[in-house]
Amino acid sequence: MNYVVLLVLLPLTGAFIALVGKLTKRQTMFSIFATLPFAGMALTLVLTAPAVFSGAELTHNLGNWPEPVGIALHMNGLAWASSVLVVLIAVVVSLASFSDPRYRTHYFFFLQLLVAGMEIVILTGDLFTMFVGFEIIAISAFVLIAFDQTDEGLLASLKYLLLSSVGILFFLFGIFLIYRDFGSLALRDIAANAASGRLLESTSIHFAVAALCVGIGVRTAFIPFHTWLPEAHAYAPHPVSAMLSGALIKVSLFAMVRILIVFSADYLNELLVWIGASTALLAVIWALAQSDAKRLLAYHSISQMGYVLAAVGAASAISVTAAFSHALHHAIFKSLLFIVAGTAIHMTGSRNVYEMTPIGRRAPILAICFLVGALSISGIPPFNGFASKQLISLALDHHPAYTLLWVTSIGTTASFIKISRIVIPVPGIRRQTGERGVEPGHRAKAGFIVHLPVILLGLLSLATGIFARPVSRALHRLLTGTESITPNPLPAQFFAPSKLLATVPILALGVVLYLIVVTKPGRRAAHAIESVAPELRTVLLFFVFGLGLFSLVAYL
Repeated sequence: MNYVVLLVLLPLTGAFIALVGKLTKRQTMFSIFATLPFAGMALTLVLTAPAVFSGAELTHNLGNWPEPVGIALHMNGLAWASSVLVVLIAVVVSLASFSDPRYRTHYFFFLQLLVAGMEIVILTGDLFTMFVGFEIIAISAFVLIAFDQTDEGLLASLKYLLLSSVGILFFLFGIFLIYRDFGSLALRDIAANAASGRLLESTSIHFAVAALCVGIGVRTAFIPFHTWLPEAHAYAPHPVSAMLSGALIKVSLFAMVRILIVFSADYLNELLVWIGASTALLAVIWALAQSDAKRLLAYHSISQMGYVLAAVGAASAISVTAAFSHALHHAIFKSLLFIVAGTAIHMTGSRNVYEMTPIGRRAPILAICFLVGALSISGIPPFNGFASKQLISLALDHHPAYTLLWVTSIGTTASFIKISRIVIPVPGIRRQTGERGVEPGHRAKAGFIVHLPVILLGLLSLATGIFARPVSRALHRLLTGTESITPNPLPAQFFAPSKLLATVPILALGVVLYLIVVTKPGRRAAHAIESVAPELRTVLLFFVFGLGLFSLVAYL
């Protein structure tokens, strides 16, 4: 059971190795050594898997001090699966980072701190330590977003730090209310109070839950708390964009899921469904309007998290499995898309999808893998996005909000026909010059190292789609501790003819929408949407509005 603490200690060890390497002249060697703890984390997950899959919860009390006095780390099914996601993305991001000589020991120092912060959030058994984990994440992400020291990256990192700091104030306020009323921040104690009905005796408890949800909502970036994400993901170093989108926002959402379960906040489920579905649709509209390749992908991170949030709110027998399945699949294919898009930007010297010369002839493997990612996120069989969206449709089970997700799928298809222009020529888009978005580029070649993570992610996107049924069953057992998934059973056949035919109208309408978007009137409308950006005071009002909305639902 002491293995659990290694998931926090190992990345801290990697950060220490990187710090020592900064003092030497052997930057490359120490950078490699700094990533070796990821192998130890993977081994730890392998060693703990049998116990976790059997339904056990592994606990480690730091300093042998029991809760609530001490800090405890808990490894259950959700924590194990979340840690697998973090380690997987950390490994591929590290591999991608080695392709650029700028990313050495000081870069890996903050990358390892980021991983350690995420593991603290995943494993901790109390709210205050979760707050500490979020702060480690915020500081590490702030440095990594600005790491290239571009004007846009520095501004994006400052915006992220400001808004995440405001969000964490809401989180701290919720912690204050809970500790004032119950004298403990241990999640087990809070869950016991919720089970006994004692939570209902507190008039401020719903306000506290709302404050926690708003604080975490900023990190998860669902609408209206999303405004920091497009710039942060777009202007961060390309491997960092993959880390932020692939792992960081998922960890924040899983923390919110834990809090909702502990507080038995079922009354928020319907609100979460509608917020998730609205987030998916509105974000895909903004994505369609983008000409910057990485901003387009960033808005799709918000959109796809809307799917996950809607599945969480569905609260059906399969909802947690559907939500985590899509989160995992999104981590895989979105990391792939960001790495290839970033490489294409380096190769062409442009960020503008209307200006970039397709890289397919110069880097055919990258082009093929990018198309795999594009087909995955568009929900095209047999790739993993199709499989997890099937589970989400089962989770919502004819809920009216699913109509918004269906329309979102059309916009997603149109968006990725548009952005596929960066790897292959796409009808309807001619290369243009004189538009904004061009950055100086050395028109580099795609090195061998960058192919490794891209190929791995492409194969995973295909494999987790083809073997969707056993993967989904394993996830369901891990997350719920049961084999049965009634009354909403898994599809007997994910790729039944009826399910395959259901993708045809989405694909056809996506093509039509794409052709409309690239017309002159469509480009003018897209530019008008692209230029919309709320002021800071408006964003802060969104926070207050969200707090009121989450609180009010409890009394309706």
